[in-house]
Amino acid sequence: MINKWMKNILKYKWLLLGFIVFLFLFISLTTSIRNNKSGAVRKGGFDIISSISNKFVSIRDSFSNNAKQKEIDELKEENSKLKAQLIENSLSSDNLNQLQSLQKSLNFVTNKNSASFVTADIIAKNSGNYYKTFTISAGSEQGVKSDSIVVNGEGLVGRVFEISKNYCKAISVLDNQTPISFEIVGRNSDTGMITQDTNVIRISDESLVKGYMFDANSPVKVGEMLTTSGLGLYPSGIPIGKIQQVIPDDKNILKYIVVKPFVDFKHLNKVMIFNKIDTES
Repeated sequence: MINKWMKNILKYKWLLLGFIVFLFLFISLTTSIRNNKSGAVRKGGFDIISSISNKFVSIRDSFSNNAKQKEIDELKEENSKLKAQLIENSLSSDNLNQLQSLQKSLNFVTNKNSASFVTADIIAKNSGNYYKTFTISAGSEQGVKSDSIVVNGEGLVGRVFEISKNYCKAISVLDNQTPISFEIVGRNSDTGMITQDTNVIRISDESLVKGYMFDANSPVKVGEMLTTSGLGLYPSGIPIGKIQQVIPDDKNILKYIVVKPFVDFKHLNKVMIFNKIDTES
């Protein structure tokens, strides 16, 4: 027991010595003041005690600051975890929205117009803000063919024009040299063609497409919606967009239109590709 007590004394000897010196000086100062000794002695005593006291305060503050820094570090770590969780939740939500969008695109892929379909990701695109040409992570191994049709949950995206074993390249309706036959929703006899080749009207907004009505006397108006008519490459019933502008022809031969596609060509991630059934075979 005595040996253990001695070890503890040796372990804290400097702290004990400091305390004894502090206590001695404090008693000396108190005695000096009581005996009315000189102000110089009192001042000297106060200075020594103040110096020692400041050391103790410094040590205390050091421990306090370390504790605060530890708390700050813990809060920073917790904040980083929360940010990571927020990003993960956001990505999960984004993926869910994309999957739900693809599920909607199944409405455009029926046994009557499609032999098979495949879902895939867009892995590269042209320069610029809008998806005009892009690369998709599906190719001949997945059943993709030249002129396979590309859609998403909003409607018609475009067509495939180049194929490799495990990827393909597609061109969107924004830069599509293949005309798209359409009909007005609710009036399937009122038809026309979407084509970017016409030079009669010019549009500066890259997110829009242009076309014309076959009937110059068509009652077509702004706000009406277009779907594919089934003539040509694309099967019927795929949403294309909404009419934003109607431009009469000076010669009264055609009636031109400007259309806002339903698909957001600034943000494309997942698409569905299918092949149109050849009704002539």
